[in-house]
Amino acid sequence: MKPRDAPAAADPTERQVTVLRRTAVNAVSLLLAYVLPRLLIFGAAVVAARVLGASGFGAYGVAAALAVILSVLSTLGMMPLLIRGIARDPQSAPSLIFAAHVVKTLANVLMLSTLFVLARWVLVYPAEVVTAGMLLGTAYAIGSYGETLGAYFQGIERMHVWMQANALLGVVTGVVGVTLVVTTASVELFCLAPVLGQVAAVAWLLKRAPAAVRGGTASMDDVRRLLGSIAPFALGFTVLTMYYKIDVLLLARFRTPSEVGVYAAAYKFVDVAQALAVVGVGALYPRLARIHAKGADAGSVTSRRLMELTLLIVIPAAGVLWLLRSPLVQLLFDTPYGEAAGVVALLAPALPALAINVLLSFTLAAAERMRLVAWVYTAGLAVNITLNWMLIPALGSPGAALAMLVSENAVGVAFLLTAVVVLGARPRARPLLVGAAAVATCLLIVPFQEQLGWFGMGAVYAVVVAAIYRGARVFDPIELEAVRRAFPSPKRTRETSRLRVRVEP
Repeated sequence: MKPRDAPAAADPTERQVTVLRRTAVNAVSLLLAYVLPRLLIFGAAVVAARVLGASGFGAYGVAAALAVILSVLSTLGMMPLLIRGIARDPQSAPSLIFAAHVVKTLANVLMLSTLFVLARWVLVYPAEVVTAGMLLGTAYAIGSYGETLGAYFQGIERMHVWMQANALLGVVTGVVGVTLVVTTASVELFCLAPVLGQVAAVAWLLKRAPAAVRGGTASMDDVRRLLGSIAPFALGFTVLTMYYKIDVLLLARFRTPSEVGVYAAAYKFVDVAQALAVVGVGALYPRLARIHAKGADAGSVTSRRLMELTLLIVIPAAGVLWLLRSPLVQLLFDTPYGEAAGVVALLAPALPALAINVLLSFTLAAAERMRLVAWVYTAGLAVNITLNWMLIPALGSPGAALAMLVSENAVGVAFLLTAVVVLGARPRARPLLVGAAAVATCLLIVPFQEQLGWFGMGAVYAVVVAAIYRGARVFDPIELEAVRRAFPSPKRTRETSRLRVRVEP
């Protein structure tokens, strides 16, 4: 029997319980930080889609895609680098953040100048698209300073502050955006809302940051060292952003604004899924940075299990989206966007690969292998552009979705091979087979759509997959015990409290 006064460390699951609780706090904070504003902005986009119509919303989609691609010139993919450095050495935060502000100020000037030249004279977009793009670019420029401050709070694992700032961003952007688009039906004024939202978020982060962080200084040597470290991150995130947004620009080149609007509506589901993936990985990223600093063995075991859990979680979620795509599109976007359901049918199967790609991008960054991330996405971008160029003229928005499905899975295979070779993280057979069974279950339920109905199919699928997971015992007993102890049921919590009252003097 374990002695009453035995140290907590003697319990083999105590460390897992501590990690789970901290990760849960981080995940909830990041969930609210990433998902809450995106849901509010998503809601504003749904309202804008209804008010502006497919053509007007297509103009917004083009401006947003161009601004997102060029926003990487502003952020330079610096946030993971800053989080990694602050997580390993919190005392370096003031000089690191000041140096980042200096670099980003120069980058913002370059980004906004490039954005205007491309939109106005190279791509020759209409005036409303140019103005909308410049406003969205300004929002990203302001937000780049917020990302730098947010890296500080994530690095020291005070992610609730980052959550608060992003909640403020979402509320201001969503409320102002809906108000402006409903009252004016203007694409340009709708794009003014993110500027005001970013200003509010940065103001909040400055208020909560310590004086040393707000007023830190850095030498030119600090700036030069940061610039030297940024290159692989800037390249990786530039290529990554182009990879995920180039399809909209090519669709706008070959097809009508209305078709761009349909694709932009369908792609909102991908945006939300990507945000959720970033939440999950971001909650672990400071810890991953410290684990990979200790050695390759600990990193390989952690990476392998994270890959397995990611697939086991995302495959059923993608299956539910695939089964319920038609009622979801109808509910959110109404009849004019009915064709978006066919686009979602091709985008949903790409989500498991997308989640793996997000996970391994951050994992390789934590292991100081960001150059590999850049190379993988560069190859993926070449495949993506080629497929889009071939498929969009013939198939339109479904062609763009098919290009993403193929290229996303190709990138996923490349990342898995990289993880095996570089990190020594080889997923085990059982989780992969169980994931395949979840995919097969989704396909087998489809013929019963008429008998079950849309939501009946989703419910049956969830129950069957849960039974498969339970029967296959895909979760380790130590993991399940750690989850039970970290997040006890209300009944168990009350029983533990009563027992503590009886045994304590």
